Amino acid sequence: MEWVQRQWSASPTRFWSTGLQDYLRNVAKIRREFADVLSDDDNSSARASGQLTPGGTPGTATPPLMSAEKPAKYEPQLSLTPYCNTKVIHFIRHGEGFHNVGFANNLDACLTERGWDQAQALGRHMYSQEPTSGVQLVVVSPLIRALETAAGVFGLDAAEATEAHLAQQAQQAEQQQQQVAAQQQGQQGEQQAGGNGTQGGGGPTSNGGEAESMDTDPPPLLMRAQDKERNVQAAHGAVVPRPSIKFVAVELCRERLGPSQCDKRQALDDTRQRFPGVDFSLIGSDEDTSWEAGHVESESSVVVRGFEFLNWLMQRPETNIAVVTHSAFLWFTLTCFGNEFAKPVRENLQRWYENCEMRTVVLSDGGGAGVPDRTWFRGGEAYAEPQKGMLPDVKHKGKGSLLQALQLAWSGGGKSNS
Repeated sequence: MEWVQRQWSASPTRFWSTGLQDYLRNVAKIRREFADVLSDDDNSSARASGQLTPGGTPGTATPPLMSAEKPAKYEPQLSLTPYCNTKVIHFIRHGEGFHNVGFANNLDACLTERGWDQAQALGRHMYSQEPTSGVQLVVVSPLIRALETAAGVFGLDAAEATEAHLAQQAQQAEQQQQQVAAQQQGQQGEQQAGGNGTQGGGGPTSNGGEAESMDTDPPPLLMRAQDKERNVQAAHGAVVPRPSIKFVAVELCRERLGPSQCDKRQALDDTRQRFPGVDFSLIGSDEDTSWEAGHVESESSVVVRGFEFLNWLMQRPETNIAVVTHSAFLWFTLTCFGNEFAKPVRENLQRWYENCEMRTVVLSDGGGAGVPDRTWFRGGEAYAEPQKGMLPDVKHKGKGSLLQALQLAWSGGGKSNS
């Protein structure tokens, strides 16, 4: 608390912009490093319900406390935000990379075979349930392991997709042949009914115009096929994107810059060739000018970058977005949120992401950023508002005022005596 007071006294503006972020980040670090010795009311209530072991960690449930020892009361923390000022974000950490199994100096580390399996398993999970199957945009770090994860989660095997495309073409061709045959039969019947003097008027496609053209182009590639390179790259076939999904690479959500080459991205020209279905127009330079040998990006720099990225997301027109990124970037960004929540909710936001883990959150902006409110319906103005006329005077500070009602609500008081 003394630290907060000093920061506030020194510069209130800086406190809200960066000082508070530093404070929240350090609180989260302390919780993470001393989780075995820290306790709070949430742990007490969890033990009372038999959900935690005496040490405060998930495990074999302990017997509930005797009825004389009442568990901590659940206190709701409700909030409301207009829907148009929110977005559904699916945060995803990349799958297992070669840097996760001892090859941290691989330049721009790729996924292992296990990492590819993890990504494909996540894809099956996401498209098996409605909340995560409606992704409109995939925002991805420009590092290879994130791009490969995006391809594994939101892509389809190109060979299988091409086979399905050819089957669809054959079905369309058969349907068109049936339509033409039906038109010819109908015209012959009309000619027989009307006599030899009546002509069909233009051949078998005269009623329907030209035959509908078929989509003969194969699906576009999201990622080209790649060969195996021992301890560097796993073999994988070409990948095409799922329908109606855009892919864009953004530098803001890359991993925290560190001394290992796994966090240095390859030249952009090479990456573009490998991932032709990703939009790289927001990447400023071909070479990775941000990474320096031996340099470690400061924690505060990652947090500032994370907030800038979230603001960028809020400016996008899409409302259902997947973000494929990295563990340290996610941790430093998300630990600035949820510190006022109960422990289960807070930990759902702040705990470290495992390989290919996904968590879905609602990003909101009370400042007004968002998309037009298409759900709003104006309604009609009422000529008389009896209830509105009984509202207390907001400015009046005596009994019966709105100010007094709010004060009573905040203090837990009952009804006014007025």
